[in-house]
Amino acid sequence: MITLKDIAALARLKPHELILGVAPQARHRTLLQSYLLNRHHGRAIVLRMIVRDLRGFLDMGARHAAADLLVVLRLFMSARHKTAPAPMLTR
Repeated sequence: MITLKDIAALARLKPHELILGVAPQARHRTLLQSYLLNRHHGRAIVLRMIVRDLRGFLDMGARHAAADLLVVLRLFMSARHKTAPAPMLTR
């Protein structure tokens, strides 16, 4: 799986947006599948959606939900990283 350092660089996440200690589980793959329903819009859009939601949960103080989305982001980036470079986000 892609490293958190790589995720932070590719998705332009700040250190306080990285939450450690959550391992991928079936619920993360299910959540990823819901984001992938939008893949017809392109990888960059799906990536932005996940990051936007992750930041939204952090803003609300919902750290557990944000941690889950960080796992989803890692799964998304890991699956796509094998086949093509990830798009860079602008903020």
